[in-house]
Amino acid sequence: MVEYLPRSAWNARPPTAGPGNLTVSRVEGAVIHWPGTGTTNVIHTKAAVASALRGWQDYHMDTRGWSDIAYQVAVDQSGRAWTLRGLRTQSGANGNNDVNERYGAILLVLVTGEQPTAAMKATTRAVIADFRRLYPRGTAIRPHSAVRPDPTDCPGPAARAAIARGDFTPGHVEDDLPYTQAQLRAMMQAEIEEYMKRFWAAPTGTGTALRQQLNRIEAAVTRAAISEDAGLDQPLVPDAPPAPDPEQPADQEPATQ
Repeated sequence: MVEYLPRSAWNARPPTAGPGNLTVSRVEGAVIHWPGTGTTNVIHTKAAVASALRGWQDYHMDTRGWSDIAYQVAVDQSGRAWTLRGLRTQSGANGNNDVNERYGAILLVLVTGEQPTAAMKATTRAVIADFRRLYPRGTAIRPHSAVRPDPTDCPGPAARAAIARGDFTPGHVEDDLPYTQAQLRAMMQAEIEEYMKRFWAAPTGTGTALRQQLNRIEAAVTRAAISEDAGLDQPLVPDAPPAPDPEQPADQEPATQ
């Protein structure tokens, strides 16, 4: 079972009058999307994903004039599933009213050049399994580029390749990896990366003190190396010749053996 974070988890705005629920008999499958940010700035932490979802909702409602964020569910790289419109509500993401009535819309929170993690794939499989329970005839899993009437690169090459391999299909071989283990591993990695970025970038605190200490050590080592090089440049003083062995006094008889 998937634990779906509610709309309140990302402080969603309430939708305006929307299209209503999908008709079970019409649904053919789920379509995979990505945000197409055009950047490589990752969106991994829970706070970062929530902020991104609010931004996309604002764009869809205020700029595009849609009733809500366009997708039904989002899945992030840590394996979290986020409720957007919800699996029962028709999406506005697939291209026109016909394809929106025939397909659901799942958003993968991926950026340019990023590969889906094992946790993202595991959760997406679980979401699609839930989708199929609601819509038994909706077994197709397609990239947005395969159903949109106008050309699009969505959901990007990495997600398209994953769809072709069956990575998002329920029952895929990767399901032998426990879902919670895959999710926790990716979540821990994402949180550690985010913490380390904040640790080193903070203007004050332990990270700054450590960075300053390392800079002082580096400067001291550099000064020592310069001093040593300067010493090697001095002319060498030849060693004094060894003192001669003392001679035996002339008026002294040699000792008898």
